[in-house]
Amino acid sequence: MDIDRIRTTVEWLEAMSTDTQFLQIKNLCQNNGVWTVPDDPRQYNPVLFEISLWQVSCFADDAKDLPKNWLKAALNILEANDAEAAQCSA
Repeated sequence: MDIDRIRTTVEWLEAMSTDTQFLQIKNLCQNNGVWTVPDDPRQYNPVLFEISLWQVSCFADDAKDLPKNWLKAALNILEANDAEAAQCSA
């Protein structure tokens, strides 16, 4: 898992509006991960969308929630990584 890329992506996404986050995470996933959301997600109901970027995966039943859910998953990973690093250095 590339913690540096995860941390940089989190900082970058948090610095932009939620509308922009969707387009940016879509671009990142299409080029560096997995983007399973069709162009018109309204065709699929009910559905559970999944994305993965830098080995951080998330799910949402509404595609618009994917950036928020990815950020939450990534922050959980960063928090656990930081806690482990702090424990190792103690």
